[in-house]
Amino acid sequence: MNTFRVMIVEDEPLVAFDLKMQLEKTGLSITHVFESGEEILEVLKSEVPDLILMDVQLQGSLDGIDTAHEINRKYDIPILFLTANTDKATFDRAKLTFPHGFLSKPFRIKDVLHAIDLTLELEKSATENTSSEKYLADRVFIRTNDYLEKVMYSDILFIEADGAYAKIVTEVKTFILSQTLKKIQSKIPAPYLMKVHRSFAINTEKVDKISDSFVLIGNHKIPVSRTYRDALFKIFNIF
Repeated sequence: MNTFRVMIVEDEPLVAFDLKMQLEKTGLSITHVFESGEEILEVLKSEVPDLILMDVQLQGSLDGIDTAHEINRKYDIPILFLTANTDKATFDRAKLTFPHGFLSKPFRIKDVLHAIDLTLELEKSATENTSSEKYLADRVFIRTNDYLEKVMYSDILFIEADGAYAKIVTEVKTFILSQTLKKIQSKIPAPYLMKVHRSFAINTEKVDKISDSFVLIGNHKIPVSRTYRDALFKIFNIF
């Protein structure tokens, strides 16, 4: 686990300091400790960690849940929430950000490490499953108003997650479905689609340009997270 970089967002200085010290003793790299959501959002513009530990009840204009929503819109970073006496309404709000887990305060460092280990294993498993599944079906029918419209898998450019919804983007039309990206991708897996980010799956046949952090499909710039980068690069002939 010592190759993974972690950021902590916690507005209680003593809790943040103790958590940082305990995790660093295990070999984890704690790159930053922030007191607010605004601070981490600013740093993420230039530096992206492998994992974020974040208090749900941050002070300021953005609590931990609001911050998680903002992070999910732009990045593919697993988030573990730190919680203390969270009521059901807050917990239900937090679930909508699809966190990788909740750690109740006061927490034991052993429980934190187990949660981090599980998160990293789940991310690794998601990458392997995404690149190995194969289906023979070549089309899907999408309900639009009063009829079903055929969409060939080969015509799909990419799929973008948007909370509980997802957008299927083709060259001529965009469809909005009340399904998660995970559910859609289970029906339209590789080789037609490959997940490259927590919020994006792409048709690799449509990729025009590649960089370390994004791909271009026509005029669309799709982010690529480090979790999926190696698996993506393996399918292209790169000289």
